[in-house]
Amino acid sequence: MYRTVSDAQVEKEASSGYKPPAIESGVMNLPLSELGDREFELLVYLLIKAEIEAGSQLPFTSISLMQAVGERGRDCVLYSNEAVAAVVQCKKYANRLSRPQVLKELIKFLLFSTLDQSILPDPNNFEYKLYVSNDLSEPAITLINSYTSEIQKDISSNNIFKYVSDLVAEYESFSAYRNHPPVKNVVELLKRIRVSYCTSTDLTTRIHHQKNILNNFFRVQKVISLEGADTLIRTAMDDYGVRFLTDDDLKALQTRIGSIPKEYRIKLGMVDFFGFNLDFFRYLNGAKLQELLDAIVSITKVLDKELFNFLISEIDKYVLERITLKLLSKGIIHPFSVGIATPYLFKRLAHKIITRTMPERLVAKYHPESKMTKEELVTEISEVLFESSSRVMAGDYSHLVGNEDEVELKLRLYEHMHRDLTTIEDAKAVLHRDMKVIMPTLEQIELDISKKIWTGRTVVIKDAGFLDDETQVINMVDTIREIEKG
Repeated sequence: MYRTVSDAQVEKEASSGYKPPAIESGVMNLPLSELGDREFELLVYLLIKAEIEAGSQLPFTSISLMQAVGERGRDCVLYSNEAVAAVVQCKKYANRLSRPQVLKELIKFLLFSTLDQSILPDPNNFEYKLYVSNDLSEPAITLINSYTSEIQKDISSNNIFKYVSDLVAEYESFSAYRNHPPVKNVVELLKRIRVSYCTSTDLTTRIHHQKNILNNFFRVQKVISLEGADTLIRTAMDDYGVRFLTDDDLKALQTRIGSIPKEYRIKLGMVDFFGFNLDFFRYLNGAKLQELLDAIVSITKVLDKELFNFLISEIDKYVLERITLKLLSKGIIHPFSVGIATPYLFKRLAHKIITRTMPERLVAKYHPESKMTKEELVTEISEVLFESSSRVMAGDYSHLVGNEDEVELKLRLYEHMHRDLTTIEDAKAVLHRDMKVIMPTLEQIELDISKKIWTGRTVVIKDAGFLDDETQVINMVDTIREIEKG
């Protein structure tokens, strides 16, 4: 009988482990090897479970997580219509797994299956899945990618005989085989099953599509630029409020306010009041009026802040989908070049929010990037990237802010982004080459996000009279339903 773990126990274990810091940059693998052994198993289980529920793990229909001990060479069991169809073995190593290590893990599981056939009931319809927190060596990758022919080489060279004998001698569970190792049985099973693998790069991509899992196992820190270019956000957050457009029917608004006499129209700059007499505001004059205006400013600041958060979220999503997955992961561009995408898009798009937070003359003064051409902005961001990289290459880390873990994480990010680059001239050459590929994608992303942020935003607050209008009530219900669809 399988010793599986309940969902309640999984939730309890997953919420109690150490969460290593991770930078959500779109160019760096998650620090999976910094998780505990059990946390890594829990992450893999929850990831595959979520993908099965979303229908992206066919033909598998369910998954079970094994107890932390006595799992007999498997951490998870995958089912297809209640029949055992695959197992997942999780290996959390800081280094790459070698070909002998992979073979020994596989053979260990097969030895257990000779003792209990229920864990491998149908070898011809069975897959052994190896999930690693880092990567595999080149020979190990060759073994799995060309499994049918490569496993035959290990059989012919007697490697399988050696590994079976070593494992039988090492594990007390196989003591019954000490005098007669079941090499033929293992070889037969090796020929019949399928084998696949998943590395940290694959896992990182899949985890980023499951935000709940990402945040449950890592302390995620967003990065807009290598130098922490959040000055633009902070300045905008401190500025005066911004209006937000939720106006669906100008005719309805005209009908509502068109008949209101002039003396019942109070205009106070960023907010206009209709249906309130001037004497009412004379009554409020002083502390009460200030309290009212402060409340209105507070609402606009909340909308302003969340609009910036929405913008960052959309940029992260599009950079991951269109640049990291379609360009970087396929080797079309270098990791260094991805660093320009997020700050470029943010500065190009932020002006759609900033231009409504202050007069235009102040926008030009305090946010000159809003008036830059695309080429000027690329040059400015590139210079920041090159300057920052030069300092790190020279061993100067003084500009990297954060605690010890965060600085170490940023240094690892630099190392990944500067793969095969030894000088700034190398970096400049790579970026110049890749911008020809990246720029059309950046322009399309900018266009798509621009459609989601309107520059003329206005909030209309109404009394309960709209409840007497059946059309407005239906529109409200329809809008709520659209929002709930997510």
